[in-house]
Amino acid sequence: MWHRVSQFLFREARLLDEWRLREWYDEMLTDDVRYAVPATDVRDGTTDALGLVDDDAARLRQRIEQLLNDEVWCENPRSRTNRMIGNVEILADRGTHLDVAANAVVHRFGHGRSDAYVGKYRFELVVAGESFRVRRRVVVLDHETLYEHGKLSIIL
Repeated sequence: MWHRVSQFLFREARLLDEWRLREWYDEMLTDDVRYAVPATDVRDGTTDALGLVDDDAARLRQRIEQLLNDEVWCENPRSRTNRMIGNVEILADRGTHLDVAANAVVHRFGHGRSDAYVGKYRFELVVAGESFRVRRRVVVLDHETLYEHGKLSIIL
């Protein structure tokens, strides 16, 4: 099971790095997906407080279309990203879904800069045949602030 989960997360990282965002959305997410990035001062990963990102399925689809249609000025030209996923752990197997944790570093290159977003992923993965779909995706950043990064315009 751990190998299948790891391969799923590696594929997700590759699709995002290759800007295959529609494919990622259509093939890897549930219809009721939630994508959240809590504020950097929220250490327990809760998303009840004001956060950097808190997207339901419709808002995430809108975000993807804006990114791909060059409506996000700071992603024109697009950033190049390289995600490193590690320490994948299945926290709970609930039969129909899994709670999964992983560490991640997302390197972003563009506009003469390079930034690294370091943090932890928390997933709720729904079992879908031999694979999975993401129902909940929370990225808890380890940074105290994002001042040096200037913006969060990519999907982490």
